[in-house]
Amino acid sequence: MNILVLNASPKGKASATLHTALYLEALHPEHTFEFLPVGVRIKRYEKDFAPARAALERADLVLFCYPVYTFLAPYQLHRFVELVKADGVDLSGKFASQITTSKHFYDVTAHRWVEENCFDLGMKPVRGLSADMEDLLNEKGRRQARDFFE
Repeated sequence: MNILVLNASPKGKASATLHTALYLEALHPEHTFEFLPVGVRIKRYEKDFAPARAALERADLVLFCYPVYTFLAPYQLHRFVELVKADGVDLSGKFASQITTSKHFYDVTAHRWVEENCFDLGMKPVRGLSADMEDLLNEKGRRQARDFFE
């Protein structure tokens, strides 16, 4: 399966959320993971959406990865979704899910926002993983990540 990870964290490679996706990639070499650094390259995608469009078209599963900041996803993810809709790339029938990290303060609101936008795009959302910022540091958190992916 071709999995496109939309890393919407403004922290880029230092993102705790991204490391959960990298952990899953290490556990599942049978899948192809592609990472799109939406959080740190949003200005590039505003100027040239073609690389993002091509990655979205290749994906079987789009995995939204982002931190939740007091109810919502980061601005960069909001802007990326706007660009996807404006571009008109056909994502109908593709699966989508999400991994978030937060201290669980209304993270359900952010999850619903992503799911509703996926429905708007004709995608098939699958329930995501709402992790704590330190979950990868303990076995229970790693198990939850593995269970989510399975």
